[in-house]
Amino acid sequence: MLFFLVHNDTLSVFKKSTNNDAVHLELKVKFHHKLKSIDNNSKLLSSVIAQALDELGEKISLENQKAAIVVDDNILTHSISRISKKNQIEPFEIIKEEIQIKWRELSKNYFSISESKKSSKNLFHTVSMNHYLREKIKLNFNNSGIDIKYLVPLSSVVLSGVKNNQFAVSKSSRTYSIFNYSTKGFSFFRGSFTGKNKGFKTVIGLVDLIKFKEKDFKVNNLTYIIFNDMKIVEFFARIVKDSSPILNFVKPFGLQILNDEQYKKTINISEKNSNFNFTPFFRNVISGVVTLGLVALALLSISDFNFLYNESSSNKIDSNVLKVKTPLNNLSKFRNSSYAAIDEFRMINLSDNMVKIERIDIVDNRVWLDTKSNDGISGGYLIRTTDVNSIDISILTEDLITIIESLDNENQYKIVDGTFYGDKVDNIIIRTESIEASLKILNEVIKYNNLLVRKISYSKNENSVHLYVSSLVL
Repeated sequence: MLFFLVHNDTLSVFKKSTNNDAVHLELKVKFHHKLKSIDNNSKLLSSVIAQALDELGEKISLENQKAAIVVDDNILTHSISRISKKNQIEPFEIIKEEIQIKWRELSKNYFSISESKKSSKNLFHTVSMNHYLREKIKLNFNNSGIDIKYLVPLSSVVLSGVKNNQFAVSKSSRTYSIFNYSTKGFSFFRGSFTGKNKGFKTVIGLVDLIKFKEKDFKVNNLTYIIFNDMKIVEFFARIVKDSSPILNFVKPFGLQILNDEQYKKTINISEKNSNFNFTPFFRNVISGVVTLGLVALALLSISDFNFLYNESSSNKIDSNVLKVKTPLNNLSKFRNSSYAAIDEFRMINLSDNMVKIERIDIVDNRVWLDTKSNDGISGGYLIRTTDVNSIDISILTEDLITIIESLDNENQYKIVDGTFYGDKVDNIIIRTESIEASLKILNEVIKYNNLLVRKISYSKNENSVHLYVSSLVL
């Protein structure tokens, strides 16, 4: 595995020794523009990252490598939310609302992940990355033959090795970044001892600004733990080796760490009783019949497609697959349903019950689970949808296909003509060979306002996931 360190103006790559856990710097290149100054310029950002990777590729082999990437917090954004215990059933929904209120229109530009530590009761820390920066890092690294496993904030790495009463200190050029995670939550200070802008300020945090002294940063002491690039990567390598919980921009957005552990949302099931009770059994049967009816009605507008890759089967595709008979002014309803379907699929896969599930079908906001056994999990239910902020970014079908191909060369797809209230649309039917591969695609789909997920179908027996996506022209 290669370890990359992304600063505002440089890209460094490190390798870990095969004989021991020591890491060494392979190469460091300078970006032709500072990332922070161009993070809203998609084309220039992509060009700058691609050029840096090309320079690395001239001297070291990048093809077929796995990558763990650290991103400097100076090109990220942080926020803190205080959420009461009674509202912690869906904490990230509250966090999203606060971010939208705080950043208003700018909130659509960021991909956010959150955490809550035992040391800070009811406090949730959120880190956000400009979605262009995240997208272009992922796309250009993939184009260079690199499979990204980790994309994490520098602060998360250095704070993994310090105590609540200690500060992790890193330096880039003249600027010091100082991090702490105490009972008062996450804190981030930044500043310099020299230059015309010398002095320190609180970037985020609920503690008072500390009067830092330069002599404290010259050598390690019990309060301030100094991290250079090498030490950052050494800590990161240890996290990767131990599979320790850490915020990761590669994973789905939302709450990722709760009480220092990976956050899991489980599906609630009733306890089994030694005396068989026929009431829940008949309730499940009735629920199943009703849900199957709802699914059947939904499928009248969504023609299923059996992915048998031969010429005869391809001629059987219904040209009106994923046909939608709803006015465009109700498009927000379908966006809300699409987001809800993606989020529910993620949550089901994170649940402890996933090992028992044989099949998942999500059609719009209806879910059907099948475990082939009477364990209280099988059955259907409706997903609760909430309004989501519309984003202004759309994507061409051709560009989406490029992304799908770059994520995994085993992904297969078919484009079928369809209509949305009389307008022609592209309906993309995608087959992936793993749930992980399908989630990567869904992570891309949620970035664009003209993509609607109409159906997600998982089969454990076939070890595959089918995604049905409508690509509208807005």
